[in-house]
Amino acid sequence: MSARLDAVRKLLALHDLDAILVWNLTNVRYLSGFTGSEGALVITADKALFLSDSRYATQAAEQLKGFTPVIESQKMPSAVKQLKAARAKRIGFEDGTMTVEDHARLLGKLENAQLIGLGSKLDAIRLCKDTGEIAVMRKAAQIAEAGLDAALRVLKPGISENDVAVELELTMRREGASATSFETIIASGPRGALPHGIASDKKIAEGELVVIDWGCVYQGYCSDQTVTVAVGEVGEEEKRVYEIVREAQAAALGGLKAGVALKDVDKIAREHIREAGYGDYFGHGLGHGVGREIHEAPRLSPTSDATAEPGMVVTVEPGIYLPGRFGVRIEDTVVITDQGFDRLTSVDKQFTRIG
Repeated sequence: MSARLDAVRKLLALHDLDAILVWNLTNVRYLSGFTGSEGALVITADKALFLSDSRYATQAAEQLKGFTPVIESQKMPSAVKQLKAARAKRIGFEDGTMTVEDHARLLGKLENAQLIGLGSKLDAIRLCKDTGEIAVMRKAAQIAEAGLDAALRVLKPGISENDVAVELELTMRREGASATSFETIIASGPRGALPHGIASDKKIAEGELVVIDWGCVYQGYCSDQTVTVAVGEVGEEEKRVYEIVREAQAAALGGLKAGVALKDVDKIAREHIREAGYGDYFGHGLGHGVGREIHEAPRLSPTSDATAEPGMVVTVEPGIYLPGRFGVRIEDTVVITDQGFDRLTSVDKQFTRIG
């Protein structure tokens, strides 16, 4: 935690700021260790304050690392009070998450102060994960995979997508997850062509591909993985498309290592799918960062300007989606290393037939 606080203070010096106000709870937890649902941070060159109300006084005292709790009835007046006490005139804030209303209230109470938007600068501190974070994320993936095992045991013709999702999610909770990291996607047959086809009442039929995209939250970190499985015998095009996607993912992973432009990794998978004749059916980016949030920097896409760095945790998830027919997506979460990558997810991505 001290290293993270030091990184914030470097932002203070670099951008000539008197204080940084942290409003986004994801960053509050990352910097302070606090896991509750209401809190903010005021960080100056010599103070690190946590602001919340009496509901969290005991929790804050138990969890905070490197921060002094300030317990008052309302967060906004408390923030104003502490910023005035610090004589802060140039105040950095998270313009990507603070509401227009809160910004106006804050500015209205701080005379002669400037609010300086930090853009992605504060979030960038979370870009590269340390060994402790990676260990937690590996455990999150293991918990999620226990959920998949349970789901595949009940997956059969006639069961609804929702019932498969319930089995998957219940098992993850029993294994230690605090929540799902996003709404579970169980998309069978034609619904597989919906990249975000969350589980529905549709009954899964014999001869359909089923896209399962799922994840859990464990100790504040997210997992993310996608498999596509066949229920019974499927057609030759379904098998061919599956292999194209699998090969595209393998090729992209083969080009992933520190120092590589992430748009070039996206291009490897995209070109493979295009050359196979399905370029019009892969519309989304190849992947994204994962950590405290399910979607965070960096992005793997044709427009990404990021370069791979050791410790970045990203997904690699090409897909082909044929509207009204079926879809295939294959996804792993990996941590980038100097030599290549270390896979955090471990489900084999060879074609799998259930039943």
